[in-house]
Amino acid sequence: MAVERYAPAMKLRTEDVTWQEIDGELVILDLAQSSYLTTNKTGAFLANLLLEETDEAALTRALAAEYEIPEEEAAADVRTFLEELTALSLLA
Repeated sequence: MAVERYAPAMKLRTEDVTWQEIDGELVILDLAQSSYLTTNKTGAFLANLLLEETDEAALTRALAAEYEIPEEEAAADVRTFLEELTALSLLA
C-alpha cells in the first residue's frame, strides 16, 4: 500500500496564478512570484484534475487509467509533479 505524501485534499492555487494550454501542454505562471512551470500532456492532464480538490491517490488512479500504465509508474509521476507544484507554491 502506497503512503500518501501530500495533503488528503489539494488543488491548484488560483490567486495570482494564470495558465494557458497550448497544443495539449500547459504553462502555469505565478504572477506574485514571477515564476512559471511548463508541463507536458501528462502534467496538463494532472493540472486539470487539480482544478478541483483531489488527493494523491485519485490522481494516481486517474493517470494510470488515462495512459494505461501501472499504478506504480503513475504514482511516481504524480509525486514528481506534486513536488514541482509544491516547490513553486502552486498548491492550495
